[in-house]
Amino acid sequence: MPEETSSSASVEEQPCSSSAAAADSTADAMEEAKKLIGTGKKHLVMGDVVSAVSVFQDACSMLAAKYGDTADECGEAFFLCGKSLLELARMENGVFGNALQGVPEESEEEEQPSNSNIESADSLDDDDDDCEDGETNGQEKEEDEVENLQLAWEMLEVAKVIYKRRQGKEDQLMAAQTYLKLGEVSAESGNYPQALEDFQECLSLQLKHLLPHSRLLAETHYHVATTLCYMAQYSQAIQHYNSSIQVIETRLAMLQEVMAAADGAAEEKNEMEELKQLLPDIRGKVEDAKESQRTAIAASQAIQQTLRGASTSSAFLCENGGPSSSSAFAASSQIPVKSPDSASSSKAATDISHLVRKKPASQSSSVQS
Repeated sequence: MPEETSSSASVEEQPCSSSAAAADSTADAMEEAKKLIGTGKKHLVMGDVVSAVSVFQDACSMLAAKYGDTADECGEAFFLCGKSLLELARMENGVFGNALQGVPEESEEEEQPSNSNIESADSLDDDDDDCEDGETNGQEKEEDEVENLQLAWEMLEVAKVIYKRRQGKEDQLMAAQTYLKLGEVSAESGNYPQALEDFQECLSLQLKHLLPHSRLLAETHYHVATTLCYMAQYSQAIQHYNSSIQVIETRLAMLQEVMAAADGAAEEKNEMEELKQLLPDIRGKVEDAKESQRTAIAASQAIQQTLRGASTSSAFLCENGGPSSSSAFAASSQIPVKSPDSASSSKAATDISHLVRKKPASQSSSVQS
């Protein structure tokens, strides 16, 4: 009988022990992930983007395995990983721009007269190899940039799903920041209509939850305006540039009141100086947009006049296969925009376990942070 009692007691203790072990394991995973996220943030501050991406991906993998792909606990890690991948793609874009600088145009030996036709042919072969190597490296870097942009988009899409379903103010503001970064990814790849949509979603959330003098509002208005300029929608762009200026001026007035009440605060003073330096640049953007608008209107009027003249001088233009005035004007005014990848754009962020196993292409390249 005593043995049965002992056995029964041990059986009853097992579920408790198992639950405690699971709780400890979960706590350990979260603690380790927090350490990785903290390390990744330090790498970002130090400018070591490659290391930051690697650490954030490890954190994403750990949290996704423990809590599920789109669990609330994964939001910060996926956002920071996507943000870092975007910065990495931008770095690679700069490197790609200089990818062919190391290829010599003309060597000293080529300036010397060659002794034989064979030596001259060898020299030409060497030149061809150098050019091919330069072009190959450039193509590889371009592919790396595209891959990291795609990874950034996928990571940020997951973060957006996580933050949007939560109704707290901080979560909604994080969803806004996620939209902002998604917009930057689209703008970086030349997909301006999608970038505009993301920036506008960001602005909508920020207007609900931020004070009128928040610097984040000024930044988002600026992004919206710049994207509209790329799309030749200058009137709306000017409105958003002016909104950005208005937010900054409102914040300057607020900071001035704080400084007067606190008898001069160093932090507020520094911020005021920063904001005052931003204003001339944004006002310059307004003037640039107005000038572009005037140029576009003048070009449109010139095209219409030309088309009207052509239509009166050649009544059978359209019947002979030429363009009509409306189609010609539409073709001349269309802004070339890269079409989005339909598969990527419509991809649902539900199963992203494959993402956390991917490493950014740059980790095998020569990009140095």
